Amino acid sequence: MKVVLRNNAIFVQGSTNTLEESWMEEFFDHHIHNTLFLDNGVLVLNNENSSDQKEEFLETLSERFTKANELTGSFYSRSLKRCRTAAVRIEVPYRESEKVDIEVYAYNSGCVQFTLLTPNRWVMRYLKQQLSNLVTSSSEEDIFIDVSTAAAKSRLEKTLNRREVLHFAINYQYDDEFMSRLYGNYKGWGFGNDTIDKMIRYHAIFEIPMGSSPEDLKKRYRTLAKRYHPDRVQSKNPKIINKYTEKFQLLQEAYGALRAVS
Repeated sequence: MKVVLRNNAIFVQGSTNTLEESWMEEFFDHHIHNTLFLDNGVLVLNNENSSDQKEEFLETLSERFTKANELTGSFYSRSLKRCRTAAVRIEVPYRESEKVDIEVYAYNSGCVQFTLLTPNRWVMRYLKQQLSNLVTSSSEEDIFIDVSTAAAKSRLEKTLNRREVLHFAINYQYDDEFMSRLYGNYKGWGFGNDTIDKMIRYHAIFEIPMGSSPEDLKKRYRTLAKRYHPDRVQSKNPKIINKYTEKFQLLQEAYGALRAVS
């Protein structure tokens, strides 16, 4: 384990087992609502209401670090305590992504269930944090959320669009009636899993909610197509031109797919 104090933040670099230690999990469970989940770690922002738990965490962190590196504990303990209001970022080393299968089932336009087919405590924490104000009930493997409002559906869509957390590759699975039960206006369309994945990703590209009207889709497409047209950067270097070209082509692909089902 390596601990570095930098820019008013505490950086912890650990092994792949660092996040599994009980004292570490207890800290995150207590700070779940002010935790940001990254592709390669987690960032815990300061919470003044949890100062006691933060000090206990820093004390244990200091003990583990000094013991592992055969150092004098008092200096690092004092240094960490002085940073008790700093954010804590814990990074795990790169490893090949581990797939986590999650079944997503829509009962109707207002209720969705997540079921972890591959049990994973950290992905479950991520889902609960992302969907916190929507959760109506949960267990170790299931989460039920209320998505009866447009804002709730938007939060659901943003969550479904993210597929990598802590080196876990999330694989969402849907049935063919998912879209019609949840949004209604897709009734009659039988979508496979890959198609639903693409539709969620395409809507995220346009930054519009699922079920948006053809008029809203067309308006957003015109705005973004004008912004990312390669002709706007012909005088720039090839790297920028390629970036705009790829974005423009993706917009065309997404618009064509969504227009066909809108």
